Amino acid sequence: MQEMPWELNSDLSKNRLIAIASIIANKRGDVIELHDEIRLKDTPRGLGMRCYECCRSEIIYTAESKIWSWLSILTPEGRFTFCIDNTPVRFSRNDPESLPNKKLITSFETQKQMDLFDEDYPYACMRWFIVFDTHFKNPADAVYCVGYTETNEILCQWQIPLEDKVALVSEVNAPLSQPVDLPPAPIKLKYQPSKTGSIDDES
Repeated sequence: MQEMPWELNSDLSKNRLIAIASIIANKRGDVIELHDEIRLKDTPRGLGMRCYECCRSEIIYTAESKIWSWLSILTPEGRFTFCIDNTPVRFSRNDPESLPNKKLITSFETQKQMDLFDEDYPYACMRWFIVFDTHFKNPADAVYCVGYTETNEILCQWQIPLEDKVALVSEVNAPLSQPVDLPPAPIKLKYQPSKTGSIDDES
């Protein structure tokens, strides 16, 4: 039985992984809603590129907003890499079992960060990914936190339960607003969970 991410690396707590995966899933949903193959002649490749770029921008925005002290950006361009505390992490839409070897090549900044880990830490060279195993038109069928070796061997794979995202991303202990009378909404609005507040570091 494989160990959980937080059992191998305490930076990768359950709540943090759910929070980041939720940001990516929500942004993928926003972009997919705009996909128009008929009027705009959109293509799967174009959708994939927009999803990646918008998710990357959203993670950078969240990190720069200092909403969560544990989130920072390590490599903003190229092999985009963010940090959960001190641990470099990337994201991808792939089958976790078939991640292209080229994705395991680390950026210069990532390698420097990994070199700072204690030499006695057995998992210092692990490549951590949040992997969306989903159809290109779906935001998130299944999402995993996966730890790979340099040779693409999976040492850890945990499915991230995105159904928990609303409770975990919303503000902790926020006072409940009082009910008010409102007229019926003319359209159904898409709910976006608030990204303000803190994320419990407990796994």
